[in-house]
Amino acid sequence: MPHPDVLASPPEAAAEKSPVGKAVYESIKADIFDFRMAPGQRYSEQELAKRFGVSRTPLRLALHVLASEGYLDHTGGHAGWLVKPFDLGYYEDLYDFRTQIELIAVRRLCAMDPAPDLSALCAFWRVPKRARVLDGATVAREDEKLHNTLVALSGNREMLRTHSDLTERIRIIRRLDFIEPARIKAAFDEHDKILAALLARKAGDAEMLVSAHIGASRAEIRHITLHRLSLAAQQGAHASTTTRMA
Repeated sequence: MPHPDVLASPPEAAAEKSPVGKAVYESIKADIFDFRMAPGQRYSEQELAKRFGVSRTPLRLALHVLASEGYLDHTGGHAGWLVKPFDLGYYEDLYDFRTQIELIAVRRLCAMDPAPDLSALCAFWRVPKRARVLDGATVAREDEKLHNTLVALSGNREMLRTHSDLTERIRIIRRLDFIEPARIKAAFDEHDKILAALLARKAGDAEMLVSAHIGASRAEIRHITLHRLSLAAQQGAHASTTTRMA
């Protein structure tokens, strides 16, 4: 699936000036992220215009932006579009790269003098269980913020730039880690331990905990992604059968 380009393209800039184009872009992207538009599925512009209740002009603008980001491909002529097949191996590679960057970051943080200020992160993650936020979307945002902040505090701007790029690219599946209550609880427990190790300046413990945390997250995401892909394939097959019988 997508290899999103982090640089804004001309169509993206145009989409910002078109409220309808931006709205349909967000709607299509949400359907792709939630597998309502299944990887490998083909659509015509006429079908999509009807589905989202828009005219061809804002629809085409949205489609071209999504194509520039790597989510769609032209196929079967000018008015045909394909949701890119999901490349799980691509995301595995990104997670490997992300892990190495974060291990370097926590090692640097533990060696810094003076120690970096982690109070803002602790204020969200190191709280009593009754005070924990259990909303998945909020926890996903704060999880991303914690990992980005740790890399930022490590002081290497190129590492931060690369890590921010990786974060943007894996966001499509990373948020799946915060669907189940058990994983939200685990996120708090794991981040609490990581921050405790950083505060205690125990680099070995911090590296081990970060590696285990990212590993558990990617395993859960892989399981959920494969399950959703299977469901999407079944639904797509059912829709195709229904269409042929109609």
